[in-house]
Amino acid sequence: MNNRSILTVIFALIMVALVMGVSVIFALTGKASAEKYSADTVWSKSAGQAESMKIIDLTGDGQEDLFIQGGSFADIYDGAGNSIASFSLGFSKSTMGDVNGDGVEDVVLFQPFTPMVQLVNKGEATILLDTLNIGSPARVAVMKFDSGTEIILGDSNGNLMGVTPDGRELWTATIGTEEIRGLDDALVNGTLYLAAASYSGNFGVYDADGAALWTVTTGQLRRMRAYDLNGDGNSEILTGGEYGEFALWNAANGTQTFAKGMGQPVSEIRPAEINGDPTSQEIIVGGKDGGVWAFDINGKQLWSGSVSDKVTEILGVDLTDDGRDEVIIGDDSGSVYIFSSNGSRAALKTLTSGITRIDEGKLNGERLVAVSDGTHLEVLKVTHSGIPGFQFTPILVGLILSAAILAVAWILATLPVKPAMKVSIQDKSRESLEAERRMLKESIADVERLRKAGEVTGDAYLSRLKQLRGDLAENEVAFKTGGFPIKVETIKCPNCGGTLELGVDKCEYCGHVILT
Repeated sequence: MNNRSILTVIFALIMVALVMGVSVIFALTGKASAEKYSADTVWSKSAGQAESMKIIDLTGDGQEDLFIQGGSFADIYDGAGNSIASFSLGFSKSTMGDVNGDGVEDVVLFQPFTPMVQLVNKGEATILLDTLNIGSPARVAVMKFDSGTEIILGDSNGNLMGVTPDGRELWTATIGTEEIRGLDDALVNGTLYLAAASYSGNFGVYDADGAALWTVTTGQLRRMRAYDLNGDGNSEILTGGEYGEFALWNAANGTQTFAKGMGQPVSEIRPAEINGDPTSQEIIVGGKDGGVWAFDINGKQLWSGSVSDKVTEILGVDLTDDGRDEVIIGDDSGSVYIFSSNGSRAALKTLTSGITRIDEGKLNGERLVAVSDGTHLEVLKVTHSGIPGFQFTPILVGLILSAAILAVAWILATLPVKPAMKVSIQDKSRESLEAERRMLKESIADVERLRKAGEVTGDAYLSRLKQLRGDLAENEVAFKTGGFPIKVETIKCPNCGGTLELGVDKCEYCGHVILT
């Protein structure tokens, strides 16, 4: 096998290794999945920009309803989209929870004018508080402390207030100097506490009396969430910063477990079960510039992706019933995407303005996804389709491409070496042979001149001279074959002075190699 053939085979093997490596990566990570999702609108409603939306039983009939609230409106719809209740408000904040203990989820409305707090139970509103010594509404939460249920109010100046279900003020506290950006349940050794955070970067854990278990000050915060991700009885507090820091903290003592720089402000954080291990949940982080990341509880990045604009909503839900959540992402351009558990992205729906809220649940006996943007609400039936066994198709494609590469390489490697071009001097006229003889002599003279000038040396000079002398010998044979007389030209051996026929390579008298 010549050098050309060896190089061809080596190059082919390198190409096969690269192709198969990429194929295996695509197969194992699922990046080439054939999963697709489609969304059909079941019903829709005109609605303002929603700040809160939840699919939950609000009437106690065992059937889930849909609550949506934003700014100056709040509406409750049944599963078929029929209106149950509607309220005109004044830029309220809302939350849900069983406040009065009747087993039915209630809606708490916190608004900036009289009445300031209303409780909606089974579609009927009851005034809890007419006035409060607290600023503009920022957050509201229902907390099921061991000592009893409390409504927690947070204002735009970092103030907190605990209120009883019948409207009595229990305690007040201040955390930071700017609006409350998070109120959430936090478990500490199995006991429920309140996790609260201010945009100013102050956050901490509080008991049922408003006493701080601990507080921490960090950079400005856009988001704070609290979840017991691994079920050990102590929640993990997740914070997202204005300057791109995503961090996880221990709810028991406020120590930081890890922090990551995301390169853009963190706009949303939610949990999702994406690795198939039900003993712990993973964390999905969304950024203001459209970045999407998945982390485990130890801070290991599982995958990353992107959408076209700021991430405004994240929802983890098992749409394929395989024990792994798909992640529904809404962005500020109005697009809704679904990220599979391995990070592959599929477009689902595009609405007319930025997505504000997404939720999933059973409405009218059917599993549906509710999506709201700045102008309306859509309830969608999401359908998943995939090609069985497609996961390993990249390996098959890689094998086919590798076989083709090897076949082409074999053909190229086994092609015979192209012979050197040689002028045929057989069966020519005397004039042609004489012209060729003159040309060959001139070529020999040219080679000698180049050698003396140092432009051709060594093996190249010897090889070319040998070729020209061989052609000259064939020319003389052609002269003799044609019966044409030829004058034999001679040279002298530079070593012994013997007379030699022009064209010989070695002196027949002394054995000296003739180079000229």
